[in-house]
Amino acid sequence: MSGGARQNVADTKLVPVSENDDTVQTAAEMRSLADQAEAEAAEAEALAAAARARARAIQLRRDAGLAEAKAQPVTEAVAQEAVVEEAEVTPADSVPTEVQDTSEIAPEDTEPADKPEDVETEESPDEAIEGTAEPGTSDTEASAIDDAEEKPERSRLRRPRWSTIAATAAIVVILAALSGSVYMVLDHRHATEQRRRVAEFAAAAKQGVVTLTSLDFDHAKEGVQSVIDVSTGSFKDDFLKMADDFTKVVQESKVISQGTVQAEAVDLNTMTDNSAVVLVASTSEVTNAAGAKQDPRKYRLIVTVARDGGQLKLSKVEFLP
Repeated sequence: MSGGARQNVADTKLVPVSENDDTVQTAAEMRSLADQAEAEAAEAEALAAAARARARAIQLRRDAGLAEAKAQPVTEAVAQEAVVEEAEVTPADSVPTEVQDTSEIAPEDTEPADKPEDVETEESPDEAIEGTAEPGTSDTEASAIDDAEEKPERSRLRRPRWSTIAATAAIVVILAALSGSVYMVLDHRHATEQRRRVAEFAAAAKQGVVTLTSLDFDHAKEGVQSVIDVSTGSFKDDFLKMADDFTKVVQESKVISQGTVQAEAVDLNTMTDNSAVVLVASTSEVTNAAGAKQDPRKYRLIVTVARDGGQLKLSKVEFLP
């Protein structure tokens, strides 16, 4: 029993020693794994921070591109550069996804990083149309595409040709000539119409003064009636009142007079379509019972000629001294 007891005691002592060694080895491995896990977590956190920074930079570039697209058309070269810069983002498979802090990452950065092409699909429709370029497109081809897109705008801003300027100038000259011709024609018509009316009023005034200053006592009534026929308005009314007395004076004085007109002038300031004031210089050779034998008598008259029933007649007569 003593031998068995000793053996059991030895066995009992060896087991704890072995167990202690295993425990020590397990604790060391756990600390090593913990240190390794901490290092990997720190590295993962650093990579995650770098990924967030790059994603934020891409977002800023995208916002700047949108602002620039509103101000002016985005060229193909700039769009290609934006695509290349977005492609440089570190793939997310190198960052342990189990240690990423999704609460600190912006909503646009939570997409799986193993799909870098999804970043490009988040671009606006304008960027997708204008900003995409084939990877094989060179700078020269991009410049050619840019020039082709800007060519319509440049053509709209192109200066007019000399032929266009000459045609415009010719049209202006032709219009000016036509305007001048129309003005000259109208002015000629106005002058012609004015001369016609001046001659018409002058002739009416001349005829009326000759009738007024030409009398024959043998035909006194006919002479007075002739004066009434070429009169109108207030002058006709006044002459009708004194017609009988005037006839008797002519008959009793045996007056014979023959009037002529030396000059007449129409006052243009008073001339209208239906009336005008005319200055008349007249001479009458008078023979009467008092002994006058064809004595010349000069008269200066201011007569107003007015239209009456389509005829011009004397409406007012004033003798000047």
